[in-house]
Amino acid sequence: MMKSKLIIVITLLIVLSTIGFAGCQGKKAETSPKQIAEVTRGNLVIAVTADGNLELLEAEAKPVELFFDTTAFTPPYSGIIIWRHPDLKVGDFVRAGTLLAKLDDTYQKRNVAIAQYDVELAMNELVEKIHPALMGYPENYPDASTVLRVEQAQDELTQMQKFLEQGEYQEAAAELRLAVYDLQASYEMLNIPQITMARQGYDDFMGMPVDNYPDITRAIKLLQQDLERLTAIQVLIEQGNYNDAKAKLSTAQSKLSETHSLVKSFSGRIRVSQRIGECCQQLAGQKPETSTGLMPLPYPDTSTSLDWLRQVEENLQKIQACKDSDSCDALELSTLLRMAQHDVDMSQTILENNEMIFRGGLNLKALRTANLNIQKAEQTLKKAKESLLKTELLAPFDGIVAKINLEKDDSIGQRFSATGQPMESYVIRLIKVNTKDWRMTGVVDEIDIFKVRVGQEAVILVDAMPDADLKGKVTFISPFGAQTTGVVEFAVTITIDPSSVVTALKAVGAEEPKGGLTATADIIIDEHKDVLMVPNRAIKGSVGNYWVDVVIDEEKVTTEKRPVVLGAQNEQFTEIISGLSQGEKVIVEATRGRVTTSF
Repeated sequence: MMKSKLIIVITLLIVLSTIGFAGCQGKKAETSPKQIAEVTRGNLVIAVTADGNLELLEAEAKPVELFFDTTAFTPPYSGIIIWRHPDLKVGDFVRAGTLLAKLDDTYQKRNVAIAQYDVELAMNELVEKIHPALMGYPENYPDASTVLRVEQAQDELTQMQKFLEQGEYQEAAAELRLAVYDLQASYEMLNIPQITMARQGYDDFMGMPVDNYPDITRAIKLLQQDLERLTAIQVLIEQGNYNDAKAKLSTAQSKLSETHSLVKSFSGRIRVSQRIGECCQQLAGQKPETSTGLMPLPYPDTSTSLDWLRQVEENLQKIQACKDSDSCDALELSTLLRMAQHDVDMSQTILENNEMIFRGGLNLKALRTANLNIQKAEQTLKKAKESLLKTELLAPFDGIVAKINLEKDDSIGQRFSATGQPMESYVIRLIKVNTKDWRMTGVVDEIDIFKVRVGQEAVILVDAMPDADLKGKVTFISPFGAQTTGVVEFAVTITIDPSSVVTALKAVGAEEPKGGLTATADIIIDEHKDVLMVPNRAIKGSVGNYWVDVVIDEEKVTTEKRPVVLGAQNEQFTEIISGLSQGEKVIVEATRGRVTTSF
């Protein structure tokens, strides 16, 4: 029975083919019309194909409820939400470190400013004791906090770098936001009206305005540039481009170091013109017979030191007299030398203390006390900054938004129903996503395997989701090939960007991906940007003698043969090095495959 069916099928095929052949003989074959394509400019992507399947690793995806941490807040504290991410929707994918919402931080910023002022006061306990004769600064000067805030920003960026290297992206983003706060504060301190007015001058001789303090003007510009760099790094972190963020952070730190050197050169200087004048008046008021020619020093131990030095001088005179006397023996001379040495040591000790007072304005005990006060003030400042950070809600990990329980102008302290029962106090529910959970495993032909590198980007097309492309990067290439049906192939793994998976799922109306789906990846091995391109089917000739038919008259379809030099090529287009111009039109054959080239 099976044999008879086979004979029937064969007979039917013979009959159909005979009819088709007879039909062809009775009708003249039609020639396909010529196709015309325009020479365009664009990006030519060279890719290697990998065929495989989409894998979904089993992972626990428990939702995490995010709260504002208000434990460090003290009244008066409003808890009003003044900002929420404008594009945040349920189902969106967010990267670790993304700012999701923000509370009113007026009270916290005020505390930071007060704490910063206390640090400056503690430091001024040292600075104000420095003798005015050491000063000589301009009358108008920026606040001392300008340089302190820049230094704090430097420390915060250093800490951010450590967090980035450890993969703690939420903490890195928090340190970055603190650095932005500090640089912004320093920038605002340099732009107070008093300094702005002092910078504006006029040269009567040249008849044109001048900048009295060009260093301050330059520092303002540098701070603006520093803030722009940090803002760009914030965007990279929210996009998940952590490696790019590291690279730009290194540059930002280097540039901020230059800003710090400039700001330090003029910040925190004390107005001492009147104090210097007072000293000079005292010097001028000395009587000629009592004048020492020295500026009076307000240190009581100075006279004591001078007394000891006078005793040393007297002992040296006695030693000289003893040496000139015939009655001076060795014992008496040795005694006089020991007394002189003792007086020198005492004077040296007093002078060293005076030098400490002269340079620091205090003795060792007072110095330690002052340093302790500075440390206490800095700890208070640190706590104030921690409270400021708690007004911002950052995504602690890569995740998908499951629920949003906040709106602008909501108060997190009033989440109670009409019956007095507490409502849901969390503001966002986030499902943690492990970027290693979604990947594609496939194989690459041995002909192309040496073109593939770890880290290369790939575009993955899943048969079940034809309207959406997934994006990923090559994370593994097997060193061993496997022979299947006579062809050697190498296994590769492509880790898929979870944000592209979320986009693809939305495109097909699905809630979660499925493992095992057939997929094809184009691994991008090269890209030629902004080049002239024509379809491969327009290229004619052979290696060393390529040419195209350029359309001269489109209505009459008249053409001319023109030699061309080819560049890179992919499955569809060929780069034109020379021979054609953008906008020209060429004849394209109806069917033609990829041409053989020598590059």
